[in-house]
Amino acid sequence: MKQHLVEFVRVRVREGQEEEFLASRPGAVAAVAAAIPGFVAAPVIAKREDGTWTDVWVYDSVEQAEAANAKAADMPEFGRMAAVSEVVSIDMAWMPVA
Repeated sequence: MKQHLVEFVRVRVREGQEEEFLASRPGAVAAVAAAIPGFVAAPVIAKREDGTWTDVWVYDSVEQAEAANAKAADMPEFGRMAAVSEVVSIDMAWMPVA
């Protein structure tokens, strides 16, 4: 059975920067999509009760996720989002693909 790797990225957004964070996300997603062939989608961003955000990114493989993370620093669009936030944790899981 084919599976996708799903990253659940927990992020803390700097105070007063949520609007910028959310406005910059589409550009970050587009940059990753253009640079990483195995990128599938970033379908969900959700605010948690504790004020952190969970950002969901889906890839074909662990290698593709690692490549995206390695190249993120070289993507200005991704840097815009990262400049107003900090990663708290990244959890990974496998999603079956029908």
